[in-house]
Amino acid sequence: MAKKHHFLVSYILDNQPQSTEVETDAETLSIDQARFHIAALHTSDVPADITDVQVTKISHPHEQGNTPGHYQQP
Repeated sequence: MAKKHHFLVSYILDNQPQSTEVETDAETLSIDQARFHIAALHTSDVPADITDVQVTKISHPHEQGNTPGHYQQP
């Protein structure tokens, strides 16, 4: 089973800041790939209206190895 990677994609649409989380098998997510995901979310909008796209890799606390020791049972 491939490990899923999570990315926070932030962008501006119609002068409003927005963001979405993208889950993928790939270890990286390019700006162009992020634009594709955003365009799929906003099919009624013109893709040129999507600006200032930024991609940040995120990790979730439930991922193995990221849980602090004080949350573990003895």
